Amino acid sequence: MNRKINYSILAVVFWLALFLAWEWWQSFPRVRLTPISFPESKEAKIDSLLIQSLTQYLIPGVALGLIEDNKVTYLKAFGYGNLETKDTLTLQSELPVASISKIFTALSLANFALEKGLSLDTAFNLLLPKNRKLAPEFDDISLRDLLEHTSGLSDRGKLKNILVGEEKRQLRNLPEMLKSPHENKETQYADINFDLIGYVLENCAKVPFDSMIHQNTLIPGGMERSYFLSREPSDSFPTVGYKNTFLWKRLQSTKLKTERYPSPSSGLIVTAEDLSKALLHLCRSDMGNFAEELRWLEGESETPAGFQKITLNDQQFVGHFGEQGGFSAILFYSSELEVGFFLLTNAKDNYDFRQKIPSEILKIIAQ
Repeated sequence: MNRKINYSILAVVFWLALFLAWEWWQSFPRVRLTPISFPESKEAKIDSLLIQSLTQYLIPGVALGLIEDNKVTYLKAFGYGNLETKDTLTLQSELPVASISKIFTALSLANFALEKGLSLDTAFNLLLPKNRKLAPEFDDISLRDLLEHTSGLSDRGKLKNILVGEEKRQLRNLPEMLKSPHENKETQYADINFDLIGYVLENCAKVPFDSMIHQNTLIPGGMERSYFLSREPSDSFPTVGYKNTFLWKRLQSTKLKTERYPSPSSGLIVTAEDLSKALLHLCRSDMGNFAEELRWLEGESETPAGFQKITLNDQQFVGHFGEQGGFSAILFYSSELEVGFFLLTNAKDNYDFRQKIPSEILKIIAQ
């Protein structure tokens, strides 16, 4: 009996050693760049902080944009977009922004609602064509409910999503993926709310969602090279997302996959250069290209519906976090403080760096 136990332990140790060896072989070392030794200017201090962050937080590549007094005062990228090919991350590199997509879906809905004279409290099911309406149990859900995650809807379990084929993931098939709404409409964050907004827009305008939002929101925001994924990205997607290995202080690639194609909740691909232009319009508020949309989304609230409240260094901002498939991002702004900021990375945020890095940079620009 003891011999069998010993053999079993040896077998487990062998397979564990084999797994760790395989993980080491398949992974990449952390990115190491030399930071500026004694930075004096604000720009040099931010450069140094970002370069240090690559090593400290195991980030392959990072892009950062900063708006001050309605001007882009900082826009740079460091590190790698692909560790295997050693392609550098640039301001033109394509990066998924995950849930930051929701900001632009909200703006697109506002643009459509203004054109049709709709209010935030319009029931979405009333807008759909007869042959695309949902069951009566969805009749009490308003556009505001979808934007603020108070619809009573929830996402499907991860296991169920894994089993769904790509064809079923198309936005036009969304009703087949819906669960009945809960009677209790407490706030419950769910991507399905924004994907349903995309479904409504697509069916009301009779134009594919990705085409519609590109015309009414992305182009007016200066984001001509940005787009929503319309199908699962191939292995040749230029920028690769990474996560930490199980044990080693190393990085391994991970696959980007969204619940729907296109996904209004998380499928936006941007360049840092594009995003800086859109952020400039958001910061300009009444003077930017999104002025009317923001007023519609705000209603009587200080926070536009579809945006998140973000507190950093005891200061209040609005914006959104995003994380998916080895990519992490944050975007926020304050018209009152005349500050806007975004951080894009191709690393899973295991260290809360989406709050730590912006907090340090806000300290630098306040000096």
